Amino acid sequence: MTTARRWVLGLDLGASSHGAAAFVRWLHEAGEPVTSVHVLETWIRGYLRSDDHERLQAVLARTAADMGLDASGDVEVVEAARAEVGLARAAEGATGLVLGRPAPPKGASLSRLGPTTRRLLRTLPAPVIVVPPAWRPADAGPVLVATDLEETSVGAVEFAQQFAARHRRPLELVHVGQTHHHDFLAALEPRWLAAREIHHADVADAVREWAVERDLRGTRHVVYGEPSLQIAALAQTRDAALVVVGSRRLGTVARAFLSSTASALASCATCPVAVVPSR
Repeated sequence: MTTARRWVLGLDLGASSHGAAAFVRWLHEAGEPVTSVHVLETWIRGYLRSDDHERLQAVLARTAADMGLDASGDVEVVEAARAEVGLARAAEGATGLVLGRPAPPKGASLSRLGPTTRRLLRTLPAPVIVVPPAWRPADAGPVLVATDLEETSVGAVEFAQQFAARHRRPLELVHVGQTHHHDFLAALEPRWLAAREIHHADVADAVREWAVERDLRGTRHVVYGEPSLQIAALAQTRDAALVVVGSRRLGTVARAFLSSTASALASCATCPVAVVPSR
């Protein structure tokens, strides 16, 4: 299967694919090629009759048509030990892998992502886009790219710049600063409030310098608080078409101790979230 310069949709038979299907229809209407892939896990093979594979193809074709995908590219069935393995293989060299989210955006529980999506966000075989189930295209919303002002953001910025240019959307930058606030300190020493304002000004200067170095001339947002919730709230306020965030590929031990802003954001945002691997 040729995946270069092509989007891949992970297609299942449930309602979680509906938002993702709407997203790839939007991509297809903008002239971007899409391949829909359904993974048949190997363990199922022993339970299938000889004619069940053809029946599965027919069911997938009907499901794709119901989602409006009949004119949005190919629908393929691949076999793999696990769904994430087959999707990772299909996504090699692709522009991005699009996945649906099985739950509405209430809270930030990672269980709302589903196990396959969580595993793919850990390995990131390509940029992974997670789409809420009820998503519909925004009329003219921007592409938001989140940065921690580190090198882990470089791949995300490049992806966001290219996506925004192709879809004629403004690109806006968002950085979530450390709060540095404590009610007891503020009451005990009022000068702390002035110090905090100086800190906020320093953060704004750092974001401006970082953006100038990378020729990012659009609107810049600096917010404070829990990163995933702050970015999700801003995306909803701005009616963002897409939020792009960078992420490191973490080993098993690191994943046990480090939370992922990217995964938390993908679990609660009301718009699609693209998680882009760092270089």
